[in-house]
Amino acid sequence: MPTELNKDSLLDPLYDQALNMLVSGELENKITAVQHHFKIGYNRAANLVEKIRQDNVLLIKDG
Repeated sequence: MPTELNKDSLLDPLYDQALNMLVSGELENKITAVQHHFKIGYNRAANLVEKIRQDNVLLIKDG
């Protein structure tokens, strides 16, 4: 079951997990890969990717 977005928090609860998987190479660095892996909607996946990008952690291609 996907984790619900905590409306009180500005950081998605999946952020750390997605970040770790992207940095380690376990997950392809594309929005659709994040979406399908975590079984979340495109907008939520795009927000995760954008937040990681804004934090200058790594560059992620749209896709």
